[in-house]
Amino acid sequence: MECTSQQIINLIERASGLSDIMSKKESIEELLKKFAAVEEYMRRFHSLEELTLHLKEMEDMIYMCKEYLNMEEACKYLSMSKYTLRDAVKRREIPYYTPPGRGYYFMKRELDEWVSGFRVASLKEVEDEAGQQARAEFAANNKGRRHEGQNR
Repeated sequence: MECTSQQIINLIERASGLSDIMSKKESIEELLKKFAAVEEYMRRFHSLEELTLHLKEMEDMIYMCKEYLNMEEACKYLSMSKYTLRDAVKRREIPYYTPPGRGYYFMKRELDEWVSGFRVASLKEVEDEAGQQARAEFAANNKGRRHEGQNR
């Protein structure tokens, strides 16, 4: 096999590039690991659109780690409309903060306390409470009657 001078020069150039490639072996291995991770995500989410949607949802939920939430984040956190939350603010039913020029902010802990104030007792709790009240009334009405019967 006879090579032209140009082919020999091309072979030398490729061979000289091998040392660069070999020195970058670790970065190539890192790149392969990243590709494997992307392939795993693609198997999990079936499409790039699904993966993008998942990442967007994760991004939207980052507010869960924050102590103070803006109006939009508070609405998502409470699963309520801006109108409903703004109405609660206007009626001063809910604690809020208004830094200059920043709109409304809410402490997540205070939002939890606010929502907890709207707790509705279960039917069993209502029945138990009614039973306790009935027993207390019965005891109050019959207080001392036992002793009256003994004195007669």
